[in-house]
Amino acid sequence: MKEHELRHHTICSVCSQRILARGGVPLFWRVRIERFGVDLRAVARQGGLEQLIGNVALAMVMGPDEDLAVPVMPALTLTVCEGCASNRFVPVAALAEFTSDSPRMEAG
Repeated sequence: MKEHELRHHTICSVCSQRILARGGVPLFWRVRIERFGVDLRAVARQGGLEQLIGNVALAMVMGPDEDLAVPVMPALTLTVCEGCASNRFVPVAALAEFTSDSPRMEAG
């Protein structure tokens, strides 16, 4: 990671502190969060084709190769300091709320 990219990861998205502030450990996590929903109609079409042909592998080749899961929110990239990553349990759904505009959790 070059300097200009590292500058985007200097502040922890969870505790809002510099990544080296909590214990001075020069490690951090870059977390990409994506949320998807299953397109049930696409799954039903693929399943129907599998039943019609009678072979899953052949249906995969013969089918339209459409997306069976679609994104339901834009992807987020977060920076998490080593302290927050190892000392706090934060569910993935809660991590999705940590954007640059949102309030932060208290460090602890």
